[in-house]
Amino acid sequence: MHDITHPPLTLPTAVEGLLIGVTGMDVESVRRGWSLLKHVVWSAQELLPSSQEAEIFNLHGHRHGLAFHDLYPPTRVCLTKGCPNQRDCNNVATLSNPVKYQAVRFTLGFGALPVHSTSTYCCQCHRRYHHNYVVHKDSDSRIYYSGVPDTVQAASHFFIDSQVLEVFANAKVFRWCVMNQIF
Repeated sequence: MHDITHPPLTLPTAVEGLLIGVTGMDVESVRRGWSLLKHVVWSAQELLPSSQEAEIFNLHGHRHGLAFHDLYPPTRVCLTKGCPNQRDCNNVATLSNPVKYQAVRFTLGFGALPVHSTSTYCCQCHRRYHHNYVVHKDSDSRIYYSGVPDTVQAASHFFIDSQVLEVFANAKVFRWCVMNQIF
């Protein structure tokens, strides 16, 4: 189990490699920077990068298995009532055995992005948690999370942000209105 309320003492090798590529710093400078700034970085608000920054992230992150806007399950803990790994808060990760695969995510602000979709597993109740749904190891049935997702899985390796789907829906409605007025 991993406590996510505190920053890790050291960065994963892939993140160090990404920062070295993006900043041009050497590994020791990246490590010193993390040592000095880890609490500030860990508690900072998420920033929305520009398209150019996202492109640079993907350029350097790809070779380290990282991509801008990667997809993860919405929980770090098991959601099954009665499971020993179920928790009321998401601070201590109880899910493990991540499985990652490459996919494409269609976004409104950044276009088509190469991403990784990661699922995690509950070793106690044998459920695998994906970005939009949960599957028990003995079943093919998907149980979708409640609410409207921000990103919809359109096919096994394709995801579409709901903003893009809204544009498609609006275009279809407006086309229908225009076609009805012409004829």
